Amino acid sequence: MASRSENRALEPQGLQPNDKDEKYADESSAPSAQPSPPNEAEDSLSNNEETTYPEGGFQAWLVVLGAFCGTAASIGLYNTSGLFEAYMSTQLLPNESTSKVGWIFGIYAFVTWFLGVQVGPTFDAMGPTRLMLAGSVCTLGGILALSACTGDWTSFLRAMIKTEIGTDYYQIILAFSLLTGAGTSLIMNPAVASVAHWFNEGCGLASGIAWTGSGIGGVIFPLMIQSLLPQVGWAWSLRAFGLILFVLCTVSVALCRSRVPPRNGDATTWRDTIPSARIFLDGTGAMALTTAGAVLTDLAYFIPVTFIPSYYVARQYLPPDATLTGTASFAYQLLAILNGSSCVGRLLAVHAVRSLQRTIRQRGYPIRMQSTALSQPCSPLNIVQIIVIHRITG
Repeated sequence: MASRSENRALEPQGLQPNDKDEKYADESSAPSAQPSPPNEAEDSLSNNEETTYPEGGFQAWLVVLGAFCGTAASIGLYNTSGLFEAYMSTQLLPNESTSKVGWIFGIYAFVTWFLGVQVGPTFDAMGPTRLMLAGSVCTLGGILALSACTGDWTSFLRAMIKTEIGTDYYQIILAFSLLTGAGTSLIMNPAVASVAHWFNEGCGLASGIAWTGSGIGGVIFPLMIQSLLPQVGWAWSLRAFGLILFVLCTVSVALCRSRVPPRNGDATTWRDTIPSARIFLDGTGAMALTTAGAVLTDLAYFIPVTFIPSYYVARQYLPPDATLTGTASFAYQLLAILNGSSCVGRLLAVHAVRSLQRTIRQRGYPIRMQSTALSQPCSPLNIVQIIVIHRITG
């Protein structure tokens, strides 16, 4: 009797033996508050994926150097459009209207940015090497074809021998607007995207350095071609320019690497390269608005880059034959100043990115996207530059 009373005293009040068994069974069948081992593995895997960026190192900075050369060969050429427009409107196509000449560069800008819709998913599926090789072939082929636009298009050899018969409008559209525009897009997008595979916290700095190559190219190329044109002519000036582009493209293709393997590995097919609008359906519209803003900013930036030299020549009432002489040299210096100031803006944007990183992370926005967007040319500064140029030219 004493043992039974002691056992009853040890049992919790209000619970019978059967009740205890049911309680233990319920506890064993109830979901545990702690994650199961598979979930822990998945969490650790996702954490590793988030924290395995090299954030520097020899290979990572080689990729940045390759992206620097890639943007110099692509957007550096894009930033040299003002020289091409001034020369084409006065020398190659003097009888064409200004609006018709403007279509050459409008199509070029459209192809450069719109083709990125296809280049992006192709980069995710295939990596940068083959895309950049194709872009190098298109860019160099387009520049060489453009150099032949001083002669008979049906005989490239005769054009190389300096036989000048005339230039058709459609030839420049094919050589520069379409072929070179496609090459610009195929080089620029994979080069810049490769940087984001090697940096996370430092992606703003790395992207800013990579984008600085476009400004450096925009400073050197116009001054170089402007100095060569009076001495060797249009054809050989572009061939010398093409040689520099060949070196830059070679370095860029050799150094730009994708650290993340293709999304489907060896099972990747052409279907993985089809663009999908689902990336814009994030529920907030932030991705769509950021993309639209970046495209509009770049297109707006292309307007002063293209027409500043011609604007200066027109405001100074210089004759058409003065485009290649010393009296119009300041027009190309203005183009170099504009591109040089964009380098400063890209590097200053890095500090803004670092100060905003914590806020952006708290709000859940992709930091790498914001860093790349802020490393683009700043449109308010471009407006100030246009006002200053207007004052200088009278």
